[in-house]
Amino acid sequence: MTDDGEAAEPDRDALDRQVRDRYGTWRDRPRGLACAVVAAFLVLTTIGFAAGVAALVLAAR
Repeated sequence: MTDDGEAAEPDRDALDRQVRDRYGTWRDRPRGLACAVVAAFLVLTTIGFAAGVAALVLAAR
């Protein structure tokens, strides 16, 4: 408490440290979104490749 009876506010650095300790930084977060994007790219690429092969096989008949 300060002299006028109000609670002293913590400084910005202390608040930043508390948030970092609780939540971490973006570098500490799981890479779930990146994995989902890569997986979606691989799945769609595989489907596109299979459709292309199927189109070539049907055209060759």
